[in-house]
Amino acid sequence: MGEEQLYNPVEGINQMIADIESVVTPMVFKFHPLLRILSILNIYLVVACFVAMLVYLVVKRKHRIGNKLKTPTNYFMAVFFLLLYVLLTETPIRLGPDISLNFGLVVMPMAAKAFGPLLAGAFGIVQYGASFAMHSGEAFSISSLLVAGLSGMIYGRFIYARRTTYLRCLGAKLLVNVMCNIFLVPMVTTSVMSAELADAITQSVVSNVFLAPLQALIIYAALIIMKKAREALSEVSWGIARKND
Repeated sequence: MGEEQLYNPVEGINQMIADIESVVTPMVFKFHPLLRILSILNIYLVVACFVAMLVYLVVKRKHRIGNKLKTPTNYFMAVFFLLLYVLLTETPIRLGPDISLNFGLVVMPMAAKAFGPLLAGAFGIVQYGASFAMHSGEAFSISSLLVAGLSGMIYGRFIYARRTTYLRCLGAKLLVNVMCNIFLVPMVTTSVMSAELADAITQSVVSNVFLAPLQALIIYAALIIMKKAREALSEVSWGIARKND
């Protein structure tokens, strides 16, 4: 009798991703004209969405940031979030030849939960700057910069000053992935749809849609852990203050 082979979950995930890609790739070619239009209008769409979201938050939601900017601990938290992003983004888990799960995705929602939509948008821009500085071969993109800020504002709009739930995290992650990462980030760079380009777009769709439930679960867990940590620190601070009295 031959040796019994143990089931490898990573191989199962890789096969599932390959099956999804085999279905999505032919569909990508059918949407080539739409993708070309999105590519041509990209920077205008990005600016319009960024400005519209910013105006909405300032005028309609009236999120005030003056007190947050005057609080020194918020600056320490921002530095901590940036360091956490640098640490987590360098340790991705490979799920396929070109698809990985990056735990750095939890940082922006955490910043949004702590700071609110407007400051989360500013943090997203700073986070993109940190990512650009970390990867010397990466070309600077004003579209990606604004998309990072827009992502922060969307996260803040969904989860700031609201009860943390998995469905809310999933809704925010899906909106950011579909709106920002798929439609607003330039995907089509040539006038001819090549197999390589179609594969790249397919990988973007797979990683941003089909992995969203798992990404949302990780974000939800991170927000719960952050909440527990802040509550513990608050109790410790209150105990020290009471002891000093």
